[in-house]
Amino acid sequence: MTLALILILLIVVITIALGVVNYQLGKHGRSRQTGVIIPIAYFIIRVAMTIMAHGENGSVLSSATGALLVAVLYYAAFVWGMRRQN
Repeated sequence: MTLALILILLIVVITIALGVVNYQLGKHGRSRQTGVIIPIAYFIIRVAMTIMAHGENGSVLSSATGALLVAVLYYAAFVWGMRRQN
């Protein structure tokens, strides 16, 4: 139980840290191609991990939808950072 909570906390911290990094990249005026790298990598890794772990169509679709939502939020953080630069 404690190990599960630690792993969940670690995943949450990594997810938030990636969003902050993407925001900082946007704030420092990086190109749009740079801002797309983290969301695409996150999406691909999350879907691949789900396929390896479960392989069921329902869980892959659910995970892909969640990963896509987080990827869109990462890109939104990048764009917000770009706008804050000006």
